[in-house]
Amino acid sequence: MLSMSGSSQALDLFTLWRQPELPLRLEVGAWTDYRTSVVESGQRTERQVRIQCVAQRGGTWQVEFIPLEERASGLVPAPGEGCLLYLAERVRERSGGLADLVQRVIRWQDGERSELTPAQWREDPLVSASLRGHFRPQRVRAAGESVRVVARRELTCRQWEMSAADTLKVRLPRGTLQQIATREVTAAVHPDVPFLGIVFATERTASSARLEPPRHGGSTPAPTLRIEYMELVGYGVGAARALGDR
Repeated sequence: MLSMSGSSQALDLFTLWRQPELPLRLEVGAWTDYRTSVVESGQRTERQVRIQCVAQRGGTWQVEFIPLEERASGLVPAPGEGCLLYLAERVRERSGGLADLVQRVIRWQDGERSELTPAQWREDPLVSASLRGHFRPQRVRAAGESVRVVARRELTCRQWEMSAADTLKVRLPRGTLQQIATREVTAAVHPDVPFLGIVFATERTASSARLEPPRHGGSTPAPTLRIEYMELVGYGVGAARALGDR
């Protein structure tokens, strides 16, 4: 996912969309506010986003993604910013690619409205950030319960740990470069929270490489580590449409 003030990051609402362990709840008026943090290369960035379901017509769900700004009064929608996604009813089936269920995307930026083509919204920071995640873990483990407080409500959450690893081998003239990538996600979920019930989640993505056989003086890509956090800061039902389409 890409860098835009207020946009979601790689760990987002739909990262765990296909996991049957998480409840899927679509309801007109449902809304959630999330704060995401990313730690990478010694730097930390934070962003906030609101997701709200504003209509369901003719087998299509209308879901708004709105960047939030921090004010003295709390989190408020960034004026003139956001996108409206039209998602096919098949989203409930949790099959196929999520991006394939997108029927239309309307984008507001600096108060200007535009309808994006599939090629455009796949490159748009806010939209692509919200639809990137297809995490298919190789291992899923129940990790007990935890209690979290969100907007003065105490939620007893079920916790899940999920992980996957991938190895890629590239043959070079003097050996084989082996690249190893691991992805671990831990999620605390509660059925009262709209969409996927996510109250808190972390994602740890690491990659490393080694040359076989080892070669003195040979260079390999430096290891990388990216840690992302997604924290629910508010939720409910009764959201009003924030963007202009009907």
